[in-house]
Formats: sequence, C-alpha cells, structure tokens
Amino acid sequence: MLPQSKFHYLFNPYTLYCLLEFNVSKKMIDQLVEYDFVVNDFLTESNKVSQLQTSKKAMTGKVMNAIALLSIEAYEQSVYKLGAAGLSLSNIRLLVDHDITYHQLDSMTYDVFFERIGRKNKKVIFERIIEAFRSCEELFQADITAKTYHFYLHQYCEQLPPRHYVTKDTLSKELSVQLNIPETKIDVESIELFLHKKMMENYLTFTSDLGFKRNVKTIKQLLADDFKDKEILIRRMKGESLQQIGDSLNLSRERIRQREAKLLSKLPELEELTFYKDVFEVYDWDEELFSAVYGEIPEVYQLLNVKLDRGERSVLDSLDELSLTAKLQELVLAHLNCYINYEKKVVPYNNKLAFFEHLMFHFGQKTVSNEEFNEVANEYITEHRLDPSLYYTERSAMGLIDRSRKIIRTKSNSFRFYDVDKVDPEMMNHLKELLDLDPGVYHMAKIFNENEALMVELNIDSGHELHNLYKRYIEIDGVTFTKMPEFCVQTSKKEFLKSLFYELAPISIEDFLDYVENNYGLRQDSLHSLLYSNDNDYLPYLHNHFIKVSYEEVSEAEYSLVESLLKNDLYTVQELIKLGSEHILDFKEKFVNNQALMKLNYSLKGMFVLNRKYSSIDQYFTRLILKNDMFRNTRSHHFKTNHFLSALYDLEKKLEVVKVAPDMYLTSRKIEGAGITKDELVVYREAAYHYSEAPFFTYYSLKQEGFEQELEDYGFDEVFYERIIWTHPKLRALNTKNCTIFSKTGKEFTLKEFLEWLVSKDSEPLDLDVLKTRLKREFGIDLNKDKLIRTIQNTAFYYSREMNKVYQDKERFYETIYSGER
Repeated sequence: MLPQSKFHYLFNPYTLYCLLEFNVSKKMIDQLVEYDFVVNDFLTESNKVSQLQTSKKAMTGKVMNAIALLSIEAYEQSVYKLGAAGLSLSNIRLLVDHDITYHQLDSMTYDVFFERIGRKNKKVIFERIIEAFRSCEELFQADITAKTYHFYLHQYCEQLPPRHYVTKDTLSKELSVQLNIPETKIDVESIELFLHKKMMENYLTFTSDLGFKRNVKTIKQLLADDFKDKEILIRRMKGESLQQIGDSLNLSRERIRQREAKLLSKLPELEELTFYKDVFEVYDWDEELFSAVYGEIPEVYQLLNVKLDRGERSVLDSLDELSLTAKLQELVLAHLNCYINYEKKVVPYNNKLAFFEHLMFHFGQKTVSNEEFNEVANEYITEHRLDPSLYYTERSAMGLIDRSRKIIRTKSNSFRFYDVDKVDPEMMNHLKELLDLDPGVYHMAKIFNENEALMVELNIDSGHELHNLYKRYIEIDGVTFTKMPEFCVQTSKKEFLKSLFYELAPISIEDFLDYVENNYGLRQDSLHSLLYSNDNDYLPYLHNHFIKVSYEEVSEAEYSLVESLLKNDLYTVQELIKLGSEHILDFKEKFVNNQALMKLNYSLKGMFVLNRKYSSIDQYFTRLILKNDMFRNTRSHHFKTNHFLSALYDLEKKLEVVKVAPDMYLTSRKIEGAGITKDELVVYREAAYHYSEAPFFTYYSLKQEGFEQELEDYGFDEVFYERIIWTHPKLRALNTKNCTIFSKTGKEFTLKEFLEWLVSKDSEPLDLDVLKTRLKREFGIDLNKDKLIRTIQNTAFYYSREMNKVYQDKERFYETIYSGER
C-alpha cells in the first residue's frame, strides 16, 4: 500500500500550500484547491492541467516550476502547509526563520517555543500556530484505498499510444515510479485484477510475447461496417472532388461538403488516424512512399488524406527526425535521389550549396585553395558515380564560398570549413565587446594576439580569419571593416592619423610608428609607406623625420576652466573630449595634446589621460585595486583595458588580492585581518601542486582524489581555493566556462592538448558520450558536445560520427570497422 505521507503529498489538495515557500501566492493556491487540483496533476501533466494551461499559461508554468522544487521530504517537514489552515505567511516565516519544522510542532510547548523565538508576548501567536497545526493534521487524514491503483493504471493505459504494448512488469514499474515506492511493495494481484477487468470490458487485448494493448478500431474494420454516407467517404478517399461526387448524385458541391464534414466529425477513434496523425500532419507524403515505408494498405493513406491536413515539411529534409530503420531510410533515399550529409540530415544532390558544405566538412577541415578543393571534390564525385553536373569548375566553388555560413576565408584566398552557427552566442557577444574601443584604426592581429584563449575556444587560427568572421557575421555600430585585416572604430584612417598628430606632436616618426603599433597594432612598414606616399595629406606634418603641428592658442581662462573640470585622476581620451567639449569650442584641438595637458599636471598615456602623480597607468590601477579591503570589477570600459588586466594579474600572482567570487576580490590586508597569512596561502598552493601526480588537474579533480588542507576549513567558495592554486609559478592554467584546468608541464597549453592527454590514456576506442561524462565526473568540466567534437577533430585522433567514438587515428578506425569490432 502507498504510505500515508506520500499519498497525501500526491493527492491531497492542501499539499499545494507548501508552494508558498517558492513564492506562489496564496490567492493562486486557493484557486487551485477550490478546483481540487493536486500535486499529482502537475507531476503527470493531467488533462486538468492541460486545460488550465490553455487559459492560464503563466500561472501553470509558475506552479509547475515550484512543484519541481518540492520534494516529498521537504513536504513532510514544511511548515508552509499550515497555510491550508489559514495561518498567516508572516507567522509561517517566523517558524522558518527559527528552523522549526512541521513535526516539531506536535510536541512543542510554549516554553520551548519562547526559547526558540527569543521574544516576549508571543503566546497568542504560539496558540494560533498550534491551532493551525491541529487543523492541518485533520486536513491531511484520508483513507488509502485500491482506487489509487486504479487511478494510476487507468491513467497510464488511457495515454498508451495505439499499437503500444505493455506487460504486468511494465505496469508494476510504472506504478513504482508514479507512487514513488519500491517495486517489491507493489501489489501484483491488484494489477492482475485490473487487467482482467479491462480485458472483459474489451478495453485491452493480450498478445503472447508482446503484452497488453488498448483496443482501438482500425480503418479496415471501419470500412467493413455499413454507415451513412460511406459511399461519399470511399469516393473521396479515391481522390474524387466534391463537385464530381455532387454531380453524380445530383447534389450541390456544398451539400456534399456538409455531409462529408458531418461524417468525419462522427468517426470513432481509429488506430491508424491516431498512430500516424503526427507524422502525416507534419510531413508531405505521397501515397506510394507512405505505403511503402509503413507497410499499410492504400486505404490507410487515403483516409488520412481526407481526414487530416497533410504536412508541408519535406520528408527529404526531415528523414533524421523519422524513426526509420537503416533499410527504410535507404528506401526513401533511393526514391528521392538524395544523400545523408555530415550532420546526418537528408539532402538532395541538386542542393549545390549543401553538397559543397558536405564535401568541405570531409575535405576542408584544414585550409585549402580553390584548386585543391576542386581536385579532391571531383575525385569524390567520380568515385561515387554521381551526376556529372556536380563537377566543380574553377569558378563554381568560389561563388558557393560567399553564400555558405559554414566556410571561413583565410589568407591568400584560401578557405576552410567553419560552422559559424555552432559558435556559442555568448562568445559572439564577447567578440562584440572586444571592439568596444576608443575611436581609432586597429589591426585585427592585435585583437587576435591579446585574446589567445578565446581564439582557441572559437577555433580561429589567424587575424585574417578573425577579420572575416567579424566582417561577415558580426555587425557593430560605428565599426567599419576595411582593408584586410584592419578595421575603423567611429573614424576614418585619415581623420585618425591626423588626430594622433595633434595628440602626440612633436614626436619622431620612429616613436610615432612604435606608439601606433603598440596601441593599435598597425604594422610599422605599411604605415611608414602610407605617410610618405606622394599623393596624401600627411606630408605637411612631416619635418625631418619628425611630426610637427601648430596648436591653437589656449587662454589662461580656458586652462582654469578645464582645471576645475578635472575631478578624476584617469580619463580615456574620449571621456576627456566629451567632458571638455561641453564647455569649450574646439576643445580637442586645444587640449588633447601633451603640451596643453602638461600645464594641467596630466599627460597622455596611450588611450588614457593620467594625472602626473602616477608614473604609469598600471600604477594607477594597482593603487585603485588595493585601496579598500574588497575590490569589485564592474567591467567598466576602464576595466576592460590591458593596463587594468595586467595590474590585476600581477596583484593576483603576488597574492596581494584573491578572487572570492565572480568579479570580487579580497586584498591581502583583509585576508590577514581574518587570520590568514600570505605564507599560509603559499603553503596551500604548494600542497595542491604536489598532491596530484597527473600532468593536468582541476580543483574538482583534486577534491575527487581526496585532497584536504587546513585552509579549506575557512569555508570560502571553490573559486577562492582554485584561484590560489592558479598563482603557483610552476603551473599553467586554461579557463573553461565552469572551471580552470591546470598543467604541471610548465608550458602554455590549449583544450586540445588537455584532451589529447586524456584520450591517449585509453588504447581502445572511446565513446564520445562516455568521454563527456568522464570530463564532468573526474574533472568537473562540462563541455558542449559540438565543441568537444570540434576540438577532437583538430587533434591526431579520429572521431567517427556514425560510431560516435574517438579512435587513436584513422587507421585504427578502419581496422576496427573491417575486423567487425564495436
């Protein structure tokens, strides 16, 4: 029998008051209880819940989300169910705040209550609570009867799809799951009585070796019966129009339509109509293909075509969605002259773009030229005896490259396979953020080189590839992608260079070129050639290897005004221009240069304007980070610069600050105030370093191996301890989305090298899902499957999509296939 507590949890409406804990309103719960909803309705998504969802979708979703958080154990101890007896939410929260559970109320005295609450004048509240508890106990008393079994079994059978068989063991398991009790405690005799009763009612049929199925009338049985307007139905099934039937019967087309509609509305539940409804209404079948694939008599398709709306989705495009055997798939492919592509999707050969992408997936994972692709692609077409119209010419592939979202151009007009739609949207947003830069002209190699880990994650191999990724797929206001691989942010190259002349002059050409390369990544040789080209506007500024300009005069009143405006020690150049331009006309021309700024005790430092009391931008950020006991990285524009990141990196490595949460850092001063010395942090990271014998590890894997150390008694979050380990001078680290991978090899590494080490530990083929689970279980690394596949494909290992396994190399794969191993 079902235990009392679980029975009430599932079937007593008053259980729903436990949802007060999860911010479901009392008014909402009162409505549900009024209409006799129970937890089990939402757990099984009963017809009542489906109807409720139609009229009150938001309410239904909120309740179902809350129920997902409510366990049987939590229900038993929950004081929120006292709401069923009318106890106010404030009194319930009083109990929650003082860790008083529901069952403790049964024996609780006022003295104990007073001692737990610690306040006077609470006797009235105590009496209300106890009164509510007694009332609640009465509400949660009910008989447990055999109806429970009947409810679940009948509900389960009602939901059985046509042609679906179940056994007594299946029903026993289902009851065990639904009632949340061990299968050994299921009363099998009660199941047998239910089955016998339903067979006598002709509700179920038993078939040896299969089991029980719900009886539903078939189309063949329907057509064997006599019924009104049967002739109209049969003629419509044969394809006659309403007008043709009406003319032959001397009736109007509309009258025939009315009689057909009435007949169809009164059809009983038919096995094939239910069984094939979804597949018929979704996909565009013809009679020959449908009957061949499903082995049905023509009348089945014909009635489906009359009763249902045939789908529009192509069977060809959706073959991977249909649960067909390999043999049936081949039947469809032959019928439709198509193939299964690298994504295991069915594609017609006349889709030239898709076929090109299919070939590139197999032959273009590494950079290829147009000539190299044509050669290998045409060999494939010849080898597989495909239509000669598929052959590639010198120009045909080039047009497909620019149309495909699965190709990226590289240097020298070469290209490779790159599925941009598989890139994590968060990474695309990250790429956008990287170009949140001050106005200027930049070389894409600067972005590429400064974000090495991200480039590895994105599988981008060069600044040229990155430039093409941006140019084709990422639109950013104010950013123009110009000559490969440069891009302009809110300016043109001519305006940018002239602006720099005024900011930096007087300055030698050599220093100017160094400055531009260091801050914007532009190549010195190209820029030098541009400056000295005959037909340009830059020559008037060049004087004997120096850049010189004539600055506008600045009055003392203007100096005094700007001095009063400067409240901060650090501005970006653009921040300063915006601040000053609100007060002084031509502010940029007058003040954004070292000559003017020196008088204000400021100086230009790259893209910043810095108070001269600081020797460098890094010094400014260092002092800012250490100013208080705790520092929060707000990810403002200043905090995205290399200067800030460099300062923070150095402080972390020196254990002057330690990360305690995302973007939150404690200074060593604060940590030492809590009784933890820097020496203790060093001891901790040394212990972690020496504990693992493997060349790669994570903090999670250390804990799985049993690592313990006194510092962990302080109870900081995992990121704190992980970050201390990260500071070890002999370790190299790779940040993933949910943890950091450490290497003891002493060399920088990528995810690819970590996976190579892990996979090489197994000499046998490794199932990809097993590898993914192993990464999570052993290292705490949760990798997206597509990303895992892409990374492995860039190693020496071979991944077979058909087998879903990773092999030591392609030769090992072929050996396995030909030897019959699995």
